[in-house]
Amino acid sequence: MIEMQKDFFEVIDKEINNNRISHAYLIETGEFDQLDEFINVFVKKLLKVSENDKNINTLIDNNNYPDLKIIDADGTFIKKEQLLDVKDTFSKDSIYNNKKIYVIKDASKLNASSGNTILKFLEEPTDDIVAILLAKNRYNVLETIISRCQVFRLNDSKSIEFSDTTMALVKTLFEKNKGFLAFNDIIELVPDKKTFEIEFRFIQKYLFELVNGRQDLAENTIIFDDNKLYQMILIVEKYLNKCEFNVNYKLLIDSLLVEVGEVIK
Repeated sequence: MIEMQKDFFEVIDKEINNNRISHAYLIETGEFDQLDEFINVFVKKLLKVSENDKNINTLIDNNNYPDLKIIDADGTFIKKEQLLDVKDTFSKDSIYNNKKIYVIKDASKLNASSGNTILKFLEEPTDDIVAILLAKNRYNVLETIISRCQVFRLNDSKSIEFSDTTMALVKTLFEKNKGFLAFNDIIELVPDKKTFEIEFRFIQKYLFELVNGRQDLAENTIIFDDNKLYQMILIVEKYLNKCEFNVNYKLLIDSLLVEVGEVIK
C-alpha cells in the first residue's frame, strides 16, 4: 500500500467490507505523483485480489488484466471512440467472473463528445462495472460528471497543521455535541460558502488524521471508534460534494448537523 494514502484506502476497505462500493469514483490527485502504483492498489482492492494470487497481481501490474482498461488522452483530449471501445469490451462477460474496471487517467481531458459518452455509462450503472476517474483538480472536470461520482482527494503532504478556526469547528461539531444548537456557532466560524468548503476540507483531513492515530490531536478531542470516524468522513465528503453546486450552504450545514448527531448519539 502507498503509505501516504493510507487514510483513503482505509475508507475504501470499509466500503468494500460493507458491500457499498460506488459505481464511480472521482479522485482529485493534487500533486501526488505515484498514480500508477495507486491505481494498481485500488484495482486490486476492488477485485479483492489476494497477495498470494501472483498471476492476477502480475497481470494488473503489467496492465494486462483483461477486465481492466486504462484510458489516457489520445492527444489533447480523451476521444469518444476510446470510451466506446471500453463499452464494447465490457458488454461481454468478465473473463474472471469479477468486476470490470476502467480508469480515466485525466478526466479533465474529457471534451463535450467524450464527456457525453461517459455520462451514459455513469447514468446507467451496473453492479459489475466500476469507473475510476483521476484529475489533478476536480474543478477542471465537467460538473455533470462530478455529480455522478463519489469524490475523494488524495493527500499530498505528510504534515498537516490545523488553524484555530478548524479546531473551533471540531470542538463545536464533535465535542459540544449540541445538535441544532451548534448551528449559530458554526455560522459564525464559516460565514460564507467558500469558507465552508475550505474549513470542512480541513475537518475531513482532521478526521483522517485521527484514523491514522495522530496523538497530538487525539489528546484534545473526543475519541470515536474507527467506524464512527469513517462515517463522519463520508458525511463531510457528501456535503462538500453538494456544496460544489448551487446549493444554500446554510441548509447544507443544517442537514449535516442532523447526520452528525445521528452518528454521535
